[in-house]
Parts: sequence; structure tokens; C-alpha cells
Amino acid sequence: MIERRDEKIIVLDRGNVEFSYPRDWTFTPDPAGFAKLIDPTDSARLEVSYLKLPPLPPDAPTVEERLRHALAAAPDAGPLTPVVNEERAGMQLAWADYRYQCDDTERGERRAARGRWLVAANRLFQVLMTYYYWDDDAAWAVAAWTRMVGTLRLGDGVPLESPKDHWAVRRWSR
Repeated sequence: MIERRDEKIIVLDRGNVEFSYPRDWTFTPDPAGFAKLIDPTDSARLEVSYLKLPPLPPDAPTVEERLRHALAAAPDAGPLTPVVNEERAGMQLAWADYRYQCDDTERGERRAARGRWLVAANRLFQVLMTYYYWDDDAAWAVAAWTRMVGTLRLGDGVPLESPKDHWAVRRWSR
């Protein structure tokens, strides 16, 4: 993990996946193979997992099709917003948002919540990001999501020799 003034940068598996997140969020690696990030008020949660892709045939499912398949298996996924597709920095991204009802143990009531799922891939790696937040926190939660997804990068298969080789460390140490 690399720290900057207002953000931290997660670098997974020696540079295969990286993105920024707000400095005051808690990062917890999970032994099941994913990372969990939670905001300080415990009102938003991002979970991230990734895998190395085998060589894919030309007729392999698109990133959007992979996202729809993953969402079809989600137990609480309600009606989706339209899927957002984007291509940048040598990767393809697709994400969708949905509403659902969830028990808020702090308030002792059921509340409207949102889930956002994203699949991003290049020819070597695929990332799944799942993001959950209360509907009435959308103003700040969506801004946090936008920043995290906007900084998402997938590696080129050449692992960093050490954390000191990361671009953010080199830039700050000059």
C-alpha cells in the first residue's frame, strides 16, 4: 500500500491491479482471496478480487456478459440500471447499479441500499469490484466510487521488483 496526502494506493500482486481509495477508509485483506475497504462510518464497503486470465478464445464472453453472469448469481441484485461500458488504458470495464432493501443493525430498521458491481479486464487480468452503500449516502458514496474506479489500472504482466519500483513511489522520492 502506498500513501499520498488524501489517498492510499493499493497495489495487488506486485502491480497486477492498482487503484486509489480515500485515506480514512480501512483496508483489510481477506484470506479468501479478496480485499475489503470500509469507510470510517461503516456506511460503504468495497470488495475487490482479481484473477489471472488464461488465453481467451475470440468468442469468449465480453466484459459486459461476464458482469451480467455474475449479477445473475447475486442473491440481492434487484433490477439493474443500464450497464455502463468503458474502454481505457488497455482495459475494458462494465458496471451496473441496483437497489435493494437491507437491515441496518445500527438503526434497527430496513433501509434502501445500493449495490454496484464492476468487471474490468485486459488480456491478462480480470477484476471484480462490488460496492455497497446506503441510498441516502449516494452523494459522497458515488463520488468515492467514481474516484476509485477512475484510478483502476491493470498490469501488463511484468511484476514490480519491489514496492520502490512503483510509479507513485518513484515520483514522490525524486
